[in-house]
Amino acid sequence: MTTKRRPQRWGTSKQWLTTSEAARYLGVSVDKMRQLDESGELPAERTKGGHRRFSRRALDAYLARNGSRSKRKDERPKPRSRPVARPEPEPEPLDEDPEDFEPSDEEFESFVEPPPPPPPSPNPLEKLAHELAERKKREGEEALLRRLATLKQYGLSQIGWGVPDSWHARVAAALESYVTLKTFPAWVSDVDSYRIVRGKVQEVLQPYHDEVARKKAEEARREEEAANKRRQEEEEAQEERRVQELINDGMRHARSETLFDWESEDRDRALRDVERMLKDSVESDWTEHEVKDAVNDELDEWEDDDPEADEEDES
Repeated sequence: MTTKRRPQRWGTSKQWLTTSEAARYLGVSVDKMRQLDESGELPAERTKGGHRRFSRRALDAYLARNGSRSKRKDERPKPRSRPVARPEPEPEPLDEDPEDFEPSDEEFESFVEPPPPPPPSPNPLEKLAHELAERKKREGEEALLRRLATLKQYGLSQIGWGVPDSWHARVAAALESYVTLKTFPAWVSDVDSYRIVRGKVQEVLQPYHDEVARKKAEEARREEEAANKRRQEEEEAQEERRVQELINDGMRHARSETLFDWESEDRDRALRDVERMLKDSVESDWTEHEVKDAVNDELDEWEDDDPEADEEDES
């Protein structure tokens, strides 16, 4: 919708003119008015919105210096007899607002800056390519993080059974600070990564394994000592049983030898001497024949000491 242009009223008391009004007032173009303002020959004031406003008094002074606005291009100004010096009146303060001017003034409307054009809509293919690139980058970062988490889980699985929970915590803390993107970049293969993690876990658990080995060695030593002691005791018991068996055999042999032709008193005394001799002399490595010989030797001494036997031998 446009409004009707108001007629120019040159006889009015309007003190501030727009660029188009000033151009019509001077009889020049709008571009000429801009040049006069920019060169400082006819400076303009500015409104709050940044629009030019020319003082009517400044326009009259310009006309006085450069001639009437009604002159044509082919007419030359008549020289004045003498210049009339007029004091330059100060323009009144600019109190008009941009809303006081007609919106139908084409020259005025041409100086209003239009709003910036909306940004062009993105290309669907470029948008799709950007989204795919972002998704690929995000998936790559997530894949690296998943790889690190898998390596940490693998390291915990290498601890083994029977390890105390305190050592599990030590291994987890070591893996958390060791398994990083700096230590395991993408160019390190999975085989090498698993091998490195396994070595790190073994390094962390080495003090524990050393302590376990020391305890096992100490326990094995104590068990071996106990076994040796038991074996020695068994051997000593076997030797004692063997000696007792040999003594029993020797006593049976002595009883059989003294069963006849021996008085009871001498027989008892001889058996006591044989038993004492066997307990003092018999070893576990003796044979039954050696025991019998020792018994016979002991009984022979009793027969040699018998006076009746000596009388019989003399007779």
